[in-house]
Amino acid sequence: MLPTLTQRALMLIAIVAAAFAWLAVRLPLTAAQGSSGLSLMDARIGVVLACLLLLAAGLPALISAMYVSASGNPLSGIFTTGFALMILAGQSGSMAGLIQRQQDGGGVFAALMIELGLWALAWCVLMFLIRRYRDLIRANLVPPRLQTPFSRKLTEEDTPRFVLHVAPIVAGLICSTLGYLGCRYLIATPATGQVIGSLLVVFTCAAFAAREFVPTGNVVFLVLSPLIVALAGYAHMAVSHGPASSQDLTALWQAGQITGPAMAMPIHYASAGMVGVATGIGLAQAIDRVRFAEEVITEKPDQPGPATDDAPVELGGVEPDKFREPEPQQTPEKPTE
Repeated sequence: MLPTLTQRALMLIAIVAAAFAWLAVRLPLTAAQGSSGLSLMDARIGVVLACLLLLAAGLPALISAMYVSASGNPLSGIFTTGFALMILAGQSGSMAGLIQRQQDGGGVFAALMIELGLWALAWCVLMFLIRRYRDLIRANLVPPRLQTPFSRKLTEEDTPRFVLHVAPIVAGLICSTLGYLGCRYLIATPATGQVIGSLLVVFTCAAFAAREFVPTGNVVFLVLSPLIVALAGYAHMAVSHGPASSQDLTALWQAGQITGPAMAMPIHYASAGMVGVATGIGLAQAIDRVRFAEEVITEKPDQPGPATDDAPVELGGVEPDKFREPEPQQTPEKPTE
């Protein structure tokens, strides 16, 4: 469902707060050589401290994500966190620097697969917290004037749930397949803007198509589909060019043989990919809302009798009897003498 103006204002505040917090710690997360390509596996302060620093700086993102998810659409927190992280990714450069600074036997793509696992764990924790505490925060911390109307009939199940059902898994596989094919053909250069833009377009379309083909409310596998695509791309490169030396890897990069999904960094998938998925699901929710409104209007005929001010207003408009012109009353004829 598309956000209201109130929800958009809250989301903007959440994005700004989270982005400033992450940008403040960008320098320690970069490589010691100062080259492009932010990877937790070769941060200048070490992988453990880099993860802890990123989590500490992500506290504003976590708090704001849970709040905006409680005030409206549960996917709002995923969108705001991904968008703020995408700003950090945009300031960190492309994978070109990561390829150039690798050493022999470094296993760059194997290391990126490990980093993907860390990003997946972080996103799963965020989705679990949103699912677990959304109703509690909405009831106790969100004032009524900030609560966005959210149709429970349509979207009470549109939250990530960690259960193995067929429909969510099929939807995730469809989104991952479409996402992999889209990244393979759209990501043509390692430029940061081109990579981020491609991921946004690809996963918006892929998530929208998957949500329409398989209408499932459990979106956890849809949300994780960008990381699944990245895992497939890195695994393919690790199997194909894993034993390559740093010179051979650089030559493959310069020859254009490292293409498609392997040209994006894990942080690109964990940010732009998530924003695209949340946008695609939101568009599908908006269409579901319109479709449901049309069904309500079609299935409920006009009810006879006067309408009162307490009568419920349907999703598609006002009660049909409320503004109906009163029928003229016929006066009985007097009998003639």
